[in-house]
Amino acid sequence: MEERTRTVLIVDDEPQILRLVERMLKPRHIHILLAPRPGEALRICETHTIDLLISDLRMPEMDGIKLAERVLKLHPAASVLLISGYFREAPAAAKQIRFLAKPFFPSDLLRHLQELLPEA
Repeated sequence: MEERTRTVLIVDDEPQILRLVERMLKPRHIHILLAPRPGEALRICETHTIDLLISDLRMPEMDGIKLAERVLKLHPAASVLLISGYFREAPAAAKQIRFLAKPFFPSDLLRHLQELLPEA
């Protein structure tokens, strides 16, 4: 039985961050989807199975926590990693969501990826 390729959705309103995270994950043999806005991310979630959402915390239109909640309703088995430079520790209201503070080292992102998608 062949294993399904894992899908990671990256959401950030800063194009350079989208490209940076995509470049970091590309060698991992995972299917990468990009969205510059939360609304576009939700449209993608309607037509793709999402295994991991990597999203900025602060974005216009909808913050990363609200986006994560909506994505998890569509894909309850998905994992979530929110990235932000605006906090030092995870808000108490978001215990099920992992956080990564900006700036981060590539090794930090890849460690989270390995923990959230071990076979990637």
